[in-house]
Amino acid sequence: MGDPLPRTPNRPLSNRLSRSTNACVRCRRRKQRCDLRYPKCSSCEAAQVPCLAYDSEKQAEVPRNYVSILEAEVRQLKSELEGLRRQSVSTAITSAASISTPAGQDDHQSDSSPMDASTVRSAASDPQEVVKSMGLVMLESNSQPRFMGTSSGVTFAKMVLACVKADIAMPISSSAPRSSLRITAPPPQSSVSSSLPPRHAAQHIANVYFQYRTPHVPVLTRSKVNEVLERVYGAFESHQHGLSEVEEKDLFIAYIVFAVGLCSLPAPGGTRYTQSENCFNSALRCVDKLLSYSPSDLETLTVVLLLAQYIALNPSKGSLWQLTGIALRLCVDLGLHWETEAVLSMPQAILDERRRLFWATYRFDRILVINLGRPFGIADQSINSGFPDPYSAQNMGTTDVYIQRMANHIISLYKLESEIKHVLYHQLQGATLAYPRANYPLWFRDVQPRLRAWKDEIPDITKADPDSIYSQQSWWDARWYNAILLLHRPNPLVPHPTTESLQTCFDAACQLIKAIKTLQRDGKISVVWQWVHSLFLAGLTMIFCLWESPDVREKAHVLDVMTATQDCASTLTALAERFPDASGCRDAFETLSAATLKWLMAREQGNDQPMLGNEITALKQHMPFSTTAWRADEPTSIFPDEPYEFAEYLITASQWPTSNVDMGGPFSLQDMFEAPNTEFG
Repeated sequence: MGDPLPRTPNRPLSNRLSRSTNACVRCRRRKQRCDLRYPKCSSCEAAQVPCLAYDSEKQAEVPRNYVSILEAEVRQLKSELEGLRRQSVSTAITSAASISTPAGQDDHQSDSSPMDASTVRSAASDPQEVVKSMGLVMLESNSQPRFMGTSSGVTFAKMVLACVKADIAMPISSSAPRSSLRITAPPPQSSVSSSLPPRHAAQHIANVYFQYRTPHVPVLTRSKVNEVLERVYGAFESHQHGLSEVEEKDLFIAYIVFAVGLCSLPAPGGTRYTQSENCFNSALRCVDKLLSYSPSDLETLTVVLLLAQYIALNPSKGSLWQLTGIALRLCVDLGLHWETEAVLSMPQAILDERRRLFWATYRFDRILVINLGRPFGIADQSINSGFPDPYSAQNMGTTDVYIQRMANHIISLYKLESEIKHVLYHQLQGATLAYPRANYPLWFRDVQPRLRAWKDEIPDITKADPDSIYSQQSWWDARWYNAILLLHRPNPLVPHPTTESLQTCFDAACQLIKAIKTLQRDGKISVVWQWVHSLFLAGLTMIFCLWESPDVREKAHVLDVMTATQDCASTLTALAERFPDASGCRDAFETLSAATLKWLMAREQGNDQPMLGNEITALKQHMPFSTTAWRADEPTSIFPDEPYEFAEYLITASQWPTSNVDMGGPFSLQDMFEAPNTEFG
């Protein structure tokens, strides 16, 4: 039989062209024959190198089996997606059942959790699992992954959950190591959850959330929370599907609002209710899915900020510093910090939401940066964003309009404090033409009238809800005098303030102590660690001014100083019941104030030499801390160190007499605290 195809001169040439075109890159470069074996030719297989082909559309070299690889990945992803959908349905049903089931009855079901704890731990520690999760977003050849929201998937969720030190898989014992206080698995059956409170109680808790807990850091609007509660309780009361038909984001918002509203709520007997922590655990069940599959990056930012609200009130449950950093980078990635013409043309509701979320993140950043003395997460010069409109349709009544106006006014104060920190406390290696230092005398004369104008422009507090912290004059006084202290107290730029500034510091410190005492007595202290920091520095500043300035000592009455020191010590004692780290600050202040009062009384009797030997010994016994105990992931651990650095500056600048101090040598606060000497700042 002959060849079924006629031999023509064109056929051999066509075969040669086809073979030449389909040859792999290596064979073409070496100008050798390619046998076109699949997926690797014999030459590349013998050399143990990838067998690549040139893709004209991608303009890149790709494996010859590139299409087969993509088809296999698509099949695998479809299979995983189908499995996740089935798991989501089963988890929602199980979660609803666990909410209505008392804790401890379904412990035997923990082994049948949809996601094994060891699997989750290995995914968090194995780099291959991270690469696999990031590969979920690269379904298009030209798309670039962004590490946020839906595009970063499970990886982003794990990063956020790692900032929350709460193990929802098992009860946390007080003796457990800190490294174990992290979420290792999300099985809903084994954690202590919370059932929904009665509907009338839910409305009351939501009111506490808006009026008392978080009005100065608004993340949600009252209308949105009311809509969420209506959907959640509507499904719960229908008795048809229960909570299984409620969206994850609605359940999360409801439970996190309850957790924040119930945080530190006193119970009979001086204890604290545990419902807040249980609601927080219930909210955490939804975080993984919300962050992994959120359809909106604004929703992702909202979840992070709501977690930050709870952590700010309960710092032992996570790292507010890390959560704030994540939120701030989300804001920058979304462009919330800089409004363009395209952004300003958005609907007013979306524009207000963007602004509200950005300024909430800004407040968290400034609270931490100013209290901890750290660099700004974003400079004020890089911000061009307006304030939310108080008269937006989302605000339901005059009370909501007033709350937004007050929130905007508080933003203005944070911007002023941010400017003060930048000028007075900003650490620079040296001024340059690109980064010059501010003209301090000129700037100081400019910032003082702006601070006074802020105080004069505070909206009428009589229009606030009686239950709101905005109705408390002491709350506004505390904010105002804290800013005055930040401006006038000793700082790296002005280590020796003028007599006028010292007198202003002394008066402001006394007024700040009085205001914080009133807030504590009325039960209006929410972020305890922040107020402990302000109160302790106010007490130290008052003592510093008495030792440093003869004019301050002449104008101050011993009885007034005694009253102020007793108020400061008693308030620190009361706050130490809610925040144990405050006990060290209280003991240190009591020792310093006792020595100061003894010295003032001795001066009135004609004896200028204070007897400080016993006080120094007692103070050293109350200082079990050192700078090595500070933890970067625990913002509240700043108290054992930063105030004592301030006290070291206080004693050094005051030049306490050393002749009557029996410590076997010259007096040194470095020896007292057994910590290395560091520059105050």
